[in-house]
Amino acid sequence: MLLFHTTIFMSLSITSYGLALSYCARPDVASSIARLQLELGGYVKDGLDLMIEHGWLERIPETANRRELRTTNN
Repeated sequence: MLLFHTTIFMSLSITSYGLALSYCARPDVASSIARLQLELGGYVKDGLDLMIEHGWLERIPETANRRELRTTNN
């Protein structure tokens, strides 16, 4: 439960950084914000992978494999 809440909080932080990035006029600060977004995105992905691995969260729906669909229908 704590991992779920932490992941949600980090996702909200990425959104907040995106909003701050849209208002930022200084390139040095904008690059720091973008770097922080990338780092947080990695942590969120790791948290989601852990929750999926333990069965606490179901896998995110993925798109259909078009190549596989094309070969099975012919």
